[in-house]
Amino acid sequence: MASFGNFLQKPFPANTSVERFFNTNKGSCIIMSTGMASPSEGMGEYHAVLYYNGFIRHLRKTGLKTTGAAYPFVQGLLDAARLIKRPCPVIILTASDAGFSDKDSPNRIYCDMIIRALANAGCSVTVVVAKGKSTELARFMESRI
Repeated sequence: MASFGNFLQKPFPANTSVERFFNTNKGSCIIMSTGMASPSEGMGEYHAVLYYNGFIRHLRKTGLKTTGAAYPFVQGLLDAARLIKRPCPVIILTASDAGFSDKDSPNRIYCDMIIRALANAGCSVTVVVAKGKSTELARFMESRI
């Protein structure tokens, strides 16, 4: 477990499915996002889901102007984070680091905006990267809407 700025970053538990992780952490607010981009066309889209105490908020945005492949799903995380108005523990579950631990990432500015939005709401934040589980994460998110 490493601390970077105002949040914790934890590894995804070995031999755990996304569904099991979700069920184990139901007491926290969980934000998940997936996205696609065509940098050559400069367009992208995201699908984000915010879960808290049985409440589910689904967000989708298409036609995002983008210059990088990771930007759309980071924008999904940011839009979901901005919906949180009360203090609560928040877990950001992604399949990619997206710039949370890489200070040189072009997405780092957006990751900082996500953390700042959650900090302004009084939330504690943990980022969990489920590397290699992007398809499983997307399927899980689709099954919850």
